[in-house]
Amino acid sequence: MKTKQILVFGAIFVVLAIIILLFENPFGQSEYEKKIETAMPLFPNFDENHVVKIEIIATDETTTLSKQNGNWVVVSMDNYPADSEGVAELLSKVTEFKNTQRVSNNPEKQAEFEVDSTGVEAKLIGANGKMLAHLFVGKTTPGFLSSYVRPADSNDVYVAQGYLQSVFDKGTRTWKDRTIFSFNKGIVTQLNIISPEETVELRLDAEGTWQMIKPVVAVANTTEIDALLTTFSELDTDDFAEARDELGEYELDAPQSTISAVLNDGTTATLHVGKEEEGKLYVKRDDKDTVFRLFTSNVDRLMKKSDTLKAEEPPVEVETE
Repeated sequence: MKTKQILVFGAIFVVLAIIILLFENPFGQSEYEKKIETAMPLFPNFDENHVVKIEIIATDETTTLSKQNGNWVVVSMDNYPADSEGVAELLSKVTEFKNTQRVSNNPEKQAEFEVDSTGVEAKLIGANGKMLAHLFVGKTTPGFLSSYVRPADSNDVYVAQGYLQSVFDKGTRTWKDRTIFSFNKGIVTQLNIISPEETVELRLDAEGTWQMIKPVVAVANTTEIDALLTTFSELDTDDFAEARDELGEYELDAPQSTISAVLNDGTTATLHVGKEEEGKLYVKRDDKDTVFRLFTSNVDRLMKKSDTLKAEEPPVEVETE
C-alpha cells in the first residue's frame, strides 16, 4: 500500500512540475526567444510600397524590374510583364529580414558565405533613384532551411529563413510572367479542338450540358471537359522560346493543331501548337507574339480526342424471358 501511495504522489508531483514549467516559466525566456523579441529589421526604413525599381545582379548578368502604371515589368526583357507573385515574395522577404542571428562580421569570410560578388546582389530603389535596400543573398545554411544575407553597407552576415537564392534569382526561368491564359472556366460556352486527325466541336446547351457536335453528335464527358478547362484556363508556360524572325521555324505560321475556348462575353482564347523539340512543343496565343514552350504531356491534357471527350453510352438492356 505504501508503495502505491508513493507512486501516486510521484505522478502528481510530475504533473504539477510540468504545469509550472508550461505556465509559470520559472527559468525565464530562452536566449533565442529574447533575440526574437528584441530583433530589429535589417532595413528599418524599408517600405515595399515605395519600391519602383529592382536590380538583380547574378552570374555577371543584371536583370532590371520596373513598376510602371502599377504593374511590374522586366525592363531588361523588352518590358515583358513580370512575375507579380515572385516580385511580391521578394519584397516580403526583404521586409521580414531581421538581425536575429548574426554569424559573422569578418569581411574575409564573405566569400565563404557567398555574400559577396559570388552570391546574388539586389538593389531595391525608390523614387528619384533613392536606395531603399541593398543586400547580398548567399548560400543556404547546412540545414538547407535558411540562407545567409548581408546588407551591402555592412560586414555583418545574418541567417534568414528560406532558400533565398531562388527567390532573388530566377535563373533560366527568368522574371517573366509565365501566364499564358487566365480566365474563368465557368463562362466557357464552346470548345474547338483541331488536330491533323480530326476536328472536335463541343457546345454548352441551354440546360448547361456539354454536347459534342463534331465529329459525331453525342453527349460529352463532363469530367473530361472540366479537367481540360481547368488546365486551359490556368495555363502557365514551362519555358519561353528564343526570339526568331519567322514563326515558320516553330511551325506556327500555319499550325496544324489548335484549341480555342469561346467565352460568354464573346471573346475567344485560342492556342496554336507548333513543332516538338526536346520534349517540348512550341505554342502561341492567337492574339500575342510571344512563343512559349510546353511539355508534350501538358499539351496532351489540352488536345484531347473525341473518343475521350464523348460520354460513354449506357449498356443496352437485354430483356430475358
